[in-house]
Amino acid sequence: MPREQVSEDELRALGVDLARDFPGSTAADFRRYPVLSEGGWFVAVKHQKTLVSVAREPWQLLGPITLASDGLDVY
Repeated sequence: MPREQVSEDELRALGVDLARDFPGSTAADFRRYPVLSEGGWFVAVKHQKTLVSVAREPWQLLGPITLASDGLDVY
């Protein structure tokens, strides 16, 4: 998963007010990408100049690794 751009509408939906929270920044200064923390893998939206996370959602258990057995129904 590459670092994806985030739109101004998406930031607004996350509760970010650019003028108040990140003065002088634009939506181009934010990216969405996977991160690994002590709690597992997350997809985070971060301000790239300060690396402040504005959102993070749980991601796949093994992050970017896909097992060959994923999607199989085992009875």
